[in-house]
Amino acid sequence: MRFGTPYAEVYAESAFVPEQESRLSVLANAVSYGTGTFEGIRACWNPDHQELYLLEARAHYERMARSARILGLELPYDPEHLARLTAELLRRNGVRADAYVRPLLLQAGEQLAVRMHDSGARLYLAATPMPGDYIDRRGVRCMVSAWRRTADAALPNRAKVIGGYVGPALAKTEAVRNGFDEAILLTGDGYVAEATTSNILIRTGDRWATPPATDDILAGITRGQVMHLLHELTGAVVEERRVHRSELYACDEALLCGTAVLVAPIVEVDCRRVGDGRPGEATLAVQHLLQAISHRETPDHPAWTTPVYAAA
Repeated sequence: MRFGTPYAEVYAESAFVPEQESRLSVLANAVSYGTGTFEGIRACWNPDHQELYLLEARAHYERMARSARILGLELPYDPEHLARLTAELLRRNGVRADAYVRPLLLQAGEQLAVRMHDSGARLYLAATPMPGDYIDRRGVRCMVSAWRRTADAALPNRAKVIGGYVGPALAKTEAVRNGFDEAILLTGDGYVAEATTSNILIRTGDRWATPPATDDILAGITRGQVMHLLHELTGAVVEERRVHRSELYACDEALLCGTAVLVAPIVEVDCRRVGDGRPGEATLAVQHLLQAISHRETPDHPAWTTPVYAAA
């Protein structure tokens, strides 16, 4: 899926401005070195309500604040204020369709030195239409990539670092060029970490498992939601533990989850069917429920969503 053209207005540094006026210099420190952090937040349109809902906006900005702290950058506002700015951005653009909000906190200054201090970090918020699915939600064919997940000792994986996505980008291209939909990255010592922009959960028998935060993953906000919903729907507790590569081949059910993906069933890994090669029942149930929650088509978990227009 390709995102649409950005909406006309963005938030740049301290004001709402036309998108074409928000350009970075080619000499910006972040352009050369990836020195910054970012988030992705879903906005989901419900035509029956004539309302747009932000999905877990505060949680995303709380994570952005943690990322900024890890990198030594200063986030200019608290998460509550940032959520209000995001709603205002969407209202100013009159967004009445599913959209994707991209907050960026980066070193926009033109200093040549490779460093995080004296950064002059600047905040940007932009939104784009989100037509269709980020990845085929009917079933994803994965390959285990030759590229490994960057170790936390080399790049802090608890921070959503701009430069940290070069490895996943290489893995994604490797997978697509080999005829697959998505790549799965392993840790440096060969355990399952995550996919390129999503977390992984697997079921063997009646037991679910997902790699722990200590295995170089970004412990996603959607991952936490899916773990919660699996317990609600099936009574299962998802165990956070190291996952062997061979478990991907032997498991009965597997899924990807993330802000852009939401929930997508894995039906094949390295040309081996997962289970019977069809999406698992629990995966489909969680997929349907989270989609409904994000658009407030169900009364479940209203605290996960924030109305944009009603908040004006």
